[in-house]
Amino acid sequence: MTTPSPELAALLVRIGDLAGQATRPTTLRAELARAAASVRQLLDAAACSIALVEPDGGSLRFFAADGAGSQAIIDITMPVGRGIAGWVAMAGQGIAVGDVSRDPRPARAVAEATNYVPTSILAVPLMDEEGAVLGVIEVLDPQLGSDDTGRALDVLGTVGDQVASIVRLAQVYDNLGAALLRALTQAEDEAGFGDALRELVATEGDELAGLAVAFHDLASLGSDASILARRVLEEVAAFARSRR
Repeated sequence: MTTPSPELAALLVRIGDLAGQATRPTTLRAELARAAASVRQLLDAAACSIALVEPDGGSLRFFAADGAGSQAIIDITMPVGRGIAGWVAMAGQGIAVGDVSRDPRPARAVAEATNYVPTSILAVPLMDEEGAVLGVIEVLDPQLGSDDTGRALDVLGTVGDQVASIVRLAQVYDNLGAALLRALTQAEDEAGFGDALRELVATEGDELAGLAVAFHDLASLGSDASILARRVLEEVAAFARSRR
């Protein structure tokens, strides 16, 4: 086996460190499902669901759930602003509804479609670092005392911060996979591959720039290094597609 040059070895270590920050061994749905199950158990609730804002920004899609009605609610969409989850996504703040029957916001038709209509709901937004809403965690019928609602909302908000980090990391990785796939598909030869990587470095945001630069630098070390970079990118792109 040929020993890599110090420059190549350093770049491979750099790529490994950067990629390791963005990769996950399981799909986003699986991670959100585990989070929903943990939250439901933590609050001794009938159900917990996690909805994410769709790319158009105008609707929510339920990606994961645990408990009563969990299978039926997966992939249901609703406009932002409709229902408790939609209201939380629109307002960007948590809410506790003690009596659903007295509140005009719940989307009763959605609840009835899951064959479970809750009495009470807790919900908090999933926020990114810039304050944009990524989604909503909704907890149905948590077992709380009259003085525990505020504390439960605080706990749910803390959990929501962790879940938002998972969602944001997955989005970064998916964006990276899509960008790298574009670099591959736009390149007809090694020279074109280098040009595509240079464009990627110039156009991608700060979160992807480090990886883009690392791949660009690797490809510029010579023909063998460029072939290696292409192979790595192909694996990254394939993994990104498998997550969707």
